[in-house]
Amino acid sequence: MSTKKEISLLPDESNNHSFFARTIRYLTTIGRYIIVFTELIVISAFISRFWLDRQNSDLSEVLRQQKAILESTTEFEKEFLSLQSRLKYIDIQYKNQPNYIINLKSIVSSLPPDVFLQNMTIAKTSAQLSLYSYREDSLVNMMVNFSLNPEVDTVDIRKIEKKSKDSKYYVDILLNFKSKSAQSSV
Repeated sequence: MSTKKEISLLPDESNNHSFFARTIRYLTTIGRYIIVFTELIVISAFISRFWLDRQNSDLSEVLRQQKAILESTTEFEKEFLSLQSRLKYIDIQYKNQPNYIINLKSIVSSLPPDVFLQNMTIAKTSAQLSLYSYREDSLVNMMVNFSLNPEVDTVDIRKIEKKSKDSKYYVDILLNFKSKSAQSSV
């Protein structure tokens, strides 16, 4: 039987201080350190994977919660923006509307106490009145008051009527008001 031969790349004891022996010894020592260091990196990566998985699941849960919050507020935001646009429209309309109070005060101040309004339509520069009175002289006083009123430009009597069944005088009048610039110059 043949004897086993051991093959060793390491230098033997007799040739221990040669350049080749020192290089081989240096490379094997450094190689061990490299292998140990690489194993440490692999083990730390394996262990850190559990920590990173936990961080990932926590972040995913936070993102799910924040997404749910955003989705729940989307409908509120739409309603809020709709309300805001409607309020803006109302504000613009309110700022652009004519000042009816001056015209209304002018009409009320010119009406005698025994003249009664049936219908009144006020526009920016005019008013259409349907009224009645039991006395003719009250209607005459009203016409004089409208003619003397500084805010009224013209008085147009559309209809005067007295029905035979009752003692009322019915009158339809169209008043045209002076424009704001004409009132301020007077």
